[in-house]
Amino acid sequence: MTRNRRVVLAALSVETVAAVSAVVYGHLAIVAVAVLYWIDLLFLMGRVGVQRLFARRTRGVEILRLLLPFRLLKHKRGAVTLTDRLPPVYPKNLPVAMATLWWGLPISVPIVAVAAFTIPGAFWSNPATPLLLVAGTLAAAAKSWLILQEYAATGAHERESPLAVNPWKRLALFVFYGGILYLATDFTASLVTDNGVESPRSSAIAVALLLVVLRLAYSVRVSRTRFGTDSGVENRDREVEEAEDGMLSWLRSGIAPEQETAILAPPSTPDRRPFETVEPESRSIRLAGVLNALAAGLVVDDRLSDAGLNLRVLVILLFLFSLLFLLDGSVIPFLFLSGCLFGLLAVLAVLSILHMRLALGGVEYRFHDTEVVAYDSNLGEPQWAVPYDCIRDISVETGTFGAPLWADTGTVSFERVDNPPEDALDDREPRSSIAFVPDPERVAELIRSRGGR
Repeated sequence: MTRNRRVVLAALSVETVAAVSAVVYGHLAIVAVAVLYWIDLLFLMGRVGVQRLFARRTRGVEILRLLLPFRLLKHKRGAVTLTDRLPPVYPKNLPVAMATLWWGLPISVPIVAVAAFTIPGAFWSNPATPLLLVAGTLAAAAKSWLILQEYAATGAHERESPLAVNPWKRLALFVFYGGILYLATDFTASLVTDNGVESPRSSAIAVALLLVVLRLAYSVRVSRTRFGTDSGVENRDREVEEAEDGMLSWLRSGIAPEQETAILAPPSTPDRRPFETVEPESRSIRLAGVLNALAAGLVVDDRLSDAGLNLRVLVILLFLFSLLFLLDGSVIPFLFLSGCLFGLLAVLAVLSILHMRLALGGVEYRFHDTEVVAYDSNLGEPQWAVPYDCIRDISVETGTFGAPLWADTGTVSFERVDNPPEDALDDREPRSSIAFVPDPERVAELIRSRGGR
């Protein structure tokens, strides 16, 4: 198999900047290269998330919902095309895509602290540092763009599940990068302390350039198989999935029964126009997102996340603990700790609003003569369809979770006669509700009049 020129060019974009930086920084060469590779790893995390959004196929895998309340997107059908140069984005893959980005946030905190407090001031005051940061960012962005284009050009997104995109070796390196950056800084400081500034210059440059050459050689080697299309790809994909099953087991709350990798097909719907259409109220969707972030996932389908609930209890306890600093007269520690906690809740609220908007925003509940259909006008796909004679136990909720806070809406909930356990729903929408609609009583009566019980 020939080498993939685009992947090699992507590697050269970063390694060229690394080689130049090694020569320019002299005795700080190792530190400069380490900082550049940290930028490259950040783009890797983002690229993995984007590649997972492109995956057309899906597997029955549940990701730990500690901080990511995206359950309602599990069976979302349809895609959004952002540019003709890349595949369409599938909202159903957002949970597994966001998992990579979200876990990168807490991992980055100690790395930023190491960079701020241990890297010598001479590095930050060096006139070349702004150029290194800018050039490194552009090179890492170019590398990610080239690899994304190759990922799309070879059709890997058509045959791989989202979790098959898992460069676990580099993701593991990302976890320990704070220690790696500290060791690079400490090694440089030891050389300077023992030999002065000028003497270790050649040694530091040699070590940095050796690292650049090794990384480039590795990139050239893997470029022959990263996006291959021959008969060995199926075996490679299976090996990758087995590897990620082991590496990501600590991120999961459980694994669904083994299922064939499948594409979510839209349900069959009537060809005639509906006699009536009802849409969720947009303000209720936003309020539901905020409330869902606080209530650990109780909104819409009463799916309480135990891990999410424990997190919120921990936040409350930490806030009470921060009050001890305030009572003791230590205002700065109180403000810092409480600011971090409220910042976390704000991020959760924003993610939860995004979740609700993607799940329910743009959905039209279309009432036909024989069935009700939830159609997402933003994605141009029907999400689920239920015949009226399969509906029973209709109820209207206008309380806190049926109509968030003071919103003048409600939720019509019902059971389905043909509704199997959710674990068996490999290609169907598990929820049975018409959420946040004005005049929910009328909607419930309309269903009953058509045969719902």
